[in-house]
Amino acid sequence: MRLGRLRSVRWKTTVAATLLTALVLGLASFFIVRLVERDLEDNARTALSSALESASHSASGEGGEGSTEGTSGGDAQQQALADASVREVEAGVDAASNALLIIVPVVVVALGIAIWWTVGRALRPVRAISAQVTEISGSTLSERVPVPPSEDEIAELAALMNEMLDRLESSSERQRAFVADASHELRSPLSTIVAAAEIASVSPDPMRLQELAETVSGEAERMQLLVADLLDLARLDEDRLELATTAVDVASVCREAMDRFVDAAPAISLSAPEAAHADGVLSQIERVVFNLTENAVTHAESLVSVTVTADGADVKIVVDDDGPGISPEDRERIFERFVRLDTSRGRSTGGIGIGLALVRAIVDRHRGAIAVGESAALGGARFEVTLPAAKAPA
Repeated sequence: MRLGRLRSVRWKTTVAATLLTALVLGLASFFIVRLVERDLEDNARTALSSALESASHSASGEGGEGSTEGTSGGDAQQQALADASVREVEAGVDAASNALLIIVPVVVVALGIAIWWTVGRALRPVRAISAQVTEISGSTLSERVPVPPSEDEIAELAALMNEMLDRLESSSERQRAFVADASHELRSPLSTIVAAAEIASVSPDPMRLQELAETVSGEAERMQLLVADLLDLARLDEDRLELATTAVDVASVCREAMDRFVDAAPAISLSAPEAAHADGVLSQIERVVFNLTENAVTHAESLVSVTVTADGADVKIVVDDDGPGISPEDRERIFERFVRLDTSRGRSTGGIGIGLALVRAIVDRHRGAIAVGESAALGGARFEVTLPAAKAPA
């Protein structure tokens, strides 16, 4: 038998249960023999006492001359009765011991076989699950393990493994989409830069070179922003330590963000108190405000509204626009990485698809919440971010 078989759950369970049963039956047999022996001795003593009492009455009734001979005969009779009682007790104890010596091993072996069969039958679904799991690889994540109909712990384990495989498959698909989309987003500016460099190498026109330089600068900036967002997402995924937060004036952050969009085509309005302090990291809250505002400006027709409120426990940032809005079935999907609601990959629509994913990651790290709905005031999309208020504003 292989060493692995000796370490199996089936083998360990059978051995443990059999040894425990043998120990219990052995102790029970010992006490049973002792009880039988004691019971037989009690019966023998009772019978011997009765016989001696009868013999004593008989001897006293004969009287006189034969008293000496009667005494000798009574002693012999008492000895014979005692010997018979001892033999009877020994015979009873031997019979009980011999019976238990046969019964106990038979019961232990039968129980061991029954346990081996029962445990093997119970673990048969586990072997099927193990065989299926060994065949699942990164390229076959669509396969699932069989769920037995027993509705027990093994069935629950199989169902949980299938749920895990669902998550792994979904994660693998997102990673493949991430690589494809990132490659596409990086390939476009790289192609433009390479083409501009080739043209610049053969073009003597200074004006043409100036245009090419501006093109290269814009594409390089686009690549820089993409790489920066990817690095920020990677850091947020890996960093699980407590944030070193401070009191951040969200109202001031929003006012500074509005200055960056002063030349944007949609009109932007800001409604905020003099100060609204949230507990967070300044650079990350700035990124949240900027990304939400940029998203609204991109999709708005003519109006974008940013509102900041504070109620003592929370600070809320609400961004409304008068764009086409977001359908209910897409209001969670937009926070996935490289997801754009329009299937086109044009640069003027849809962005690169990680701005809102970064917003969700930052808000989650700040123990906040983000919700998407329909703007009652402007008719487009409405993003509402809730952050914990700072306990002691600086």
